[in-house]
Amino acid sequence: MEHAVVTGGASGIGAAVVDRLCGRGLAVTVFDLAAGPPKEGVEYVALDVTRRDQVDEAVEAAGRARGVVRRLVTSHGVRGAYVPALDLDADGVRRMLDVHVIGTLLTANAVVRGIQRAGGGGSVVTLSSTTAYGGWAQQSDYGVAKAAVRQLTENLAIEWAPLGVRVNSVAPAHTLTPMLQQLIDQGYDISATERRIPLGRLCTPDEMAASIEHLLLDASFVTGVCLPVDGGWTAVGK
Repeated sequence: MEHAVVTGGASGIGAAVVDRLCGRGLAVTVFDLAAGPPKEGVEYVALDVTRRDQVDEAVEAAGRARGVVRRLVTSHGVRGAYVPALDLDADGVRRMLDVHVIGTLLTANAVVRGIQRAGGGGSVVTLSSTTAYGGWAQQSDYGVAKAAVRQLTENLAIEWAPLGVRVNSVAPAHTLTPMLQQLIDQGYDISATERRIPLGRLCTPDEMAASIEHLLLDASFVTGVCLPVDGGWTAVGK
Protein backbone atom coordinates (compact mmCIF):
# COMPACT_ATOMS: atom_id res chain seq x y z
CA MET A 1 0.00 0.00 0.00
CA GLU A 2 1.37 3.40 -0.95
CA HIS A 3 2.07 5.73 1.96
CA ALA A 4 1.52 9.51 2.08
CA VAL A 5 2.17 12.19 4.68
CA VAL A 6 -0.10 15.22 4.87
CA THR A 7 1.00 18.09 7.09
CA GLY A 8 -1.81 20.18 8.53
CA GLY A 9 -4.13 17.32 7.68
CA ALA A 10 -6.35 17.53 10.75
CA SER A 11 -8.63 20.21 9.32
CA GLY A 12 -9.42 22.41 6.32
CA ILE A 13 -7.80 21.69 2.96
CA GLY A 14 -5.47 19.14 4.52
CA ALA A 15 -8.35 17.08 5.90
CA ALA A 16 -10.03 17.10 2.48
CA VAL A 17 -6.76 15.86 0.94
CA VAL A 18 -6.60 13.07 3.49
CA ASP A 19 -10.13 11.95 2.57
CA ARG A 20 -9.26 11.86 -1.12
CA LEU A 21 -6.02 9.95 -0.64
CA CYS A 22 -7.75 7.40 1.58
CA GLY A 23 -10.34 7.04 -1.17
CA ARG A 24 -7.51 6.18 -3.56
CA GLY A 25 -6.33 3.42 -1.24
CA LEU A 26 -3.30 5.15 0.28
CA ALA A 27 -2.18 4.82 3.88
CA VAL A 28 -2.01 8.36 5.27
CA THR A 29 -0.02 9.74 8.16
CA VAL A 30 -1.01 13.23 9.29
CA PHE A 31 1.47 15.60 10.90
CA ASP A 32 -0.32 18.35 12.82
CA LEU A 33 -0.20 20.16 16.13
CA ALA A 34 -3.31 18.24 17.22
CA ALA A 35 -5.05 15.08 16.08
CA GLY A 36 -8.09 15.20 13.85
CA PRO A 37 -11.18 12.99 13.86
CA PRO A 38 -10.53 9.23 13.69
CA LYS A 39 -10.44 7.92 10.11
CA GLU A 40 -9.77 4.43 8.81
CA GLY A 41 -6.28 4.17 7.39
CA VAL A 42 -5.11 7.43 9.00
CA GLU A 43 -2.53 7.85 11.74
CA TYR A 44 -1.98 11.19 13.48
CA VAL A 45 1.36 12.43 14.76
CA ALA A 46 1.51 15.60 16.85
CA LEU A 47 4.56 17.69 15.98
CA ASP A 48 5.89 21.12 15.07
CA VAL A 49 6.98 21.22 11.41
CA THR A 50 9.61 23.85 12.23
CA ARG A 51 11.50 21.35 14.42
CA ARG A 52 13.84 19.23 12.33
CA ASP A 53 14.35 16.67 15.10
CA GLN A 54 10.60 16.08 15.39
CA VAL A 55 10.05 15.94 11.63
CA ASP A 56 12.95 13.57 10.92
CA GLU A 57 11.95 11.23 13.73
CA ALA A 58 8.29 11.20 12.66
CA VAL A 59 9.06 10.47 9.00
CA GLU A 60 11.44 7.66 9.92
CA ALA A 61 8.97 6.15 12.38
CA ALA A 62 6.11 6.37 9.89
CA GLY A 63 8.26 4.71 7.25
CA ARG A 64 9.17 1.81 9.54
CA ALA A 65 5.56 1.29 10.59
CA ARG A 66 3.72 1.75 7.27
CA GLY A 67 6.27 1.65 4.46
CA VAL A 68 8.36 4.29 2.71
CA VAL A 69 6.65 7.66 2.46
CA ARG A 70 6.60 8.44 -1.26
CA ARG A 71 3.90 11.14 -1.31
CA LEU A 72 3.86 14.39 0.63
CA VAL A 73 1.38 17.27 0.82
CA THR A 74 2.46 20.27 2.91
CA SER A 75 -0.84 21.90 3.81
CA HIS A 76 0.17 23.29 7.21
CA GLY A 77 0.03 27.04 7.75
CA VAL A 78 -0.82 30.00 9.95
CA ARG A 79 -2.81 33.16 9.25
CA GLY A 80 -1.15 36.43 8.36
CA ALA A 81 -1.53 39.53 10.49
CA TYR A 82 -3.36 41.46 7.70
CA VAL A 83 -1.75 44.75 8.75
CA PRO A 84 0.42 47.32 6.91
CA ALA A 85 4.11 46.50 6.70
CA LEU A 86 4.90 49.40 9.05
CA ASP A 87 2.84 47.69 11.74
CA LEU A 88 4.27 44.19 11.40
CA ASP A 89 5.94 42.55 14.37
CA ALA A 90 9.33 41.07 13.45
CA ASP A 91 8.82 37.98 15.59
CA GLY A 92 5.49 37.36 13.89
CA VAL A 93 7.10 37.56 10.46
CA ARG A 94 9.84 35.16 11.55
CA ARG A 95 7.19 32.71 12.74
CA MET A 96 5.38 33.06 9.41
CA LEU A 97 8.56 32.24 7.46
CA ASP A 98 9.46 29.43 9.84
CA VAL A 99 6.10 27.69 9.48
CA HIS A 100 5.56 28.10 5.76
CA VAL A 101 9.07 28.03 4.33
CA ILE A 102 11.23 26.18 6.85
CA GLY A 103 8.41 23.77 7.70
CA THR A 104 7.89 22.94 4.04
CA LEU A 105 11.62 22.45 3.45
CA LEU A 106 12.15 20.27 6.52
CA THR A 107 9.24 17.93 5.81
CA ALA A 108 10.10 17.66 2.11
CA ASN A 109 13.76 16.97 2.88
CA ALA A 110 12.89 14.28 5.41
CA VAL A 111 10.54 12.50 3.01
CA VAL A 112 12.87 12.70 0.03
CA ARG A 113 15.83 11.38 2.02
CA GLY A 114 13.73 8.27 2.64
CA ILE A 115 12.77 8.09 -1.03
CA GLN A 116 16.43 8.41 -2.01
CA ARG A 117 17.42 5.51 0.26
CA ALA A 118 14.59 3.45 -1.24
CA GLY A 119 15.75 4.01 -4.81
CA GLY A 120 13.71 7.04 -5.86
CA GLY A 121 10.21 7.72 -7.12
CA GLY A 122 7.52 9.88 -5.53
CA SER A 123 5.91 13.30 -5.49
CA VAL A 124 5.42 16.37 -3.34
CA VAL A 125 2.73 19.05 -3.45
CA THR A 126 3.22 22.27 -1.49
CA LEU A 127 0.69 25.00 -0.80
CA SER A 128 1.49 28.48 -2.04
CA SER A 129 -1.20 31.17 -2.51
CA THR A 130 -2.57 33.64 -5.02
CA THR A 131 -0.85 36.24 -2.81
CA ALA A 132 2.43 34.88 -4.21
CA TYR A 133 1.55 36.56 -7.53
CA GLY A 134 2.16 40.29 -7.79
CA GLY A 135 2.08 42.84 -4.99
CA TRP A 136 -0.56 42.99 -2.28
CA ALA A 137 -1.22 45.43 0.51
CA GLN A 138 -1.06 44.00 4.02
CA GLN A 139 0.63 40.81 2.80
CA SER A 140 4.27 41.49 3.65
CA ASP A 141 4.25 38.48 5.97
CA TYR A 142 1.92 35.80 4.59
CA GLY A 143 2.24 36.76 0.92
CA VAL A 144 6.04 36.88 1.11
CA ALA A 145 6.16 33.49 2.82
CA LYS A 146 3.89 31.93 0.20
CA ALA A 147 5.95 33.45 -2.63
CA ALA A 148 8.99 31.81 -1.07
CA VAL A 149 7.16 28.46 -1.03
CA ARG A 150 6.42 28.88 -4.73
CA GLN A 151 10.11 29.54 -5.47
CA LEU A 152 11.21 26.69 -3.22
CA THR A 153 8.93 24.33 -5.13
CA GLU A 154 10.61 25.19 -8.44
CA ASN A 155 14.08 24.75 -6.95
CA LEU A 156 13.27 21.37 -5.41
CA ALA A 157 11.65 20.17 -8.63
CA ILE A 158 14.92 20.75 -10.48
CA GLU A 159 17.08 19.15 -7.79
CA TRP A 160 14.93 16.08 -7.28
CA ALA A 161 13.91 15.27 -10.84
CA PRO A 162 16.89 12.87 -11.18
CA LEU A 163 15.46 10.95 -8.21
CA GLY A 164 12.14 10.53 -10.01
CA VAL A 165 10.47 12.89 -7.51
CA ARG A 166 8.02 15.45 -8.88
CA VAL A 167 7.50 18.65 -6.89
CA ASN A 168 4.54 20.93 -7.61
CA SER A 169 2.45 23.52 -5.82
CA VAL A 170 -1.09 24.83 -5.77
CA ALA A 171 -1.96 28.48 -5.20
CA PRO A 172 -5.35 28.62 -3.51
CA ALA A 173 -7.55 31.68 -3.58
CA HIS A 174 -10.18 32.07 -0.87
CA THR A 175 -11.30 28.59 0.17
CA LEU A 176 -14.15 28.04 2.60
CA THR A 177 -12.07 26.41 5.33
CA PRO A 178 -12.84 26.58 9.06
CA MET A 179 -10.19 29.33 9.32
CA LEU A 180 -11.98 31.50 6.76
CA GLN A 181 -15.37 30.68 8.23
CA GLN A 182 -14.09 31.97 11.56
CA LEU A 183 -13.22 35.29 9.92
CA ILE A 184 -16.66 35.48 8.31
CA ASP A 185 -18.31 34.75 11.66
CA GLN A 186 -16.30 37.63 13.12
CA GLY A 187 -17.75 40.01 10.54
CA TYR A 188 -15.41 39.71 7.56
CA ASP A 189 -17.40 40.63 4.44
CA ILE A 190 -16.64 38.10 1.72
CA SER A 191 -19.03 39.52 -0.89
CA ALA A 192 -16.45 41.72 -2.63
CA THR A 193 -14.11 38.75 -2.95
CA GLU A 194 -16.85 36.61 -4.46
CA ARG A 195 -17.59 39.33 -7.03
CA ARG A 196 -13.88 39.54 -7.90
CA ILE A 197 -13.69 35.81 -8.71
CA PRO A 198 -14.83 35.12 -12.30
CA LEU A 199 -16.61 31.93 -11.22
CA GLY A 200 -18.46 34.03 -8.64
CA ARG A 201 -17.96 31.93 -5.53
CA LEU A 202 -15.40 30.55 -3.11
CA CYS A 203 -13.61 27.26 -3.59
CA THR A 204 -14.57 24.32 -1.40
CA PRO A 205 -11.91 22.31 0.43
CA ASP A 206 -12.77 19.23 -1.64
CA GLU A 207 -12.31 21.14 -4.90
CA MET A 208 -8.90 22.27 -3.73
CA ALA A 209 -8.06 18.74 -2.64
CA ALA A 210 -9.02 17.42 -6.07
CA SER A 211 -6.36 19.57 -7.72
CA ILE A 212 -3.79 18.52 -5.14
CA GLU A 213 -4.69 14.86 -5.67
CA HIS A 214 -4.21 15.25 -9.43
CA LEU A 215 -0.75 16.79 -9.08
CA LEU A 216 0.30 14.30 -6.41
CA LEU A 217 -0.88 11.07 -8.03
CA ASP A 218 -1.86 11.52 -11.66
CA ALA A 219 0.13 14.29 -13.38
CA SER A 220 3.08 12.04 -14.13
CA PHE A 221 4.92 14.47 -16.46
CA VAL A 222 4.28 17.65 -14.48
CA THR A 223 6.91 19.06 -12.15
CA GLY A 224 7.97 22.52 -11.03
CA VAL A 225 4.60 24.19 -11.60
CA CYS A 226 2.44 26.30 -9.31
CA LEU A 227 -1.21 25.79 -10.24
CA PRO A 228 -3.60 28.61 -9.29
CA VAL A 229 -6.83 27.04 -8.04
CA ASP A 230 -8.69 30.30 -7.80
CA GLY A 231 -11.79 30.42 -10.03
CA GLY A 232 -9.94 32.70 -12.45
CA TRP A 233 -8.68 35.23 -9.87
CA THR A 234 -5.09 35.47 -11.19
CA ALA A 235 -6.31 35.59 -14.80
CA VAL A 236 -8.12 38.88 -14.09
CA GLY A 237 -4.94 40.61 -12.93
CA LYS A 238 -4.69 43.25 -10.22
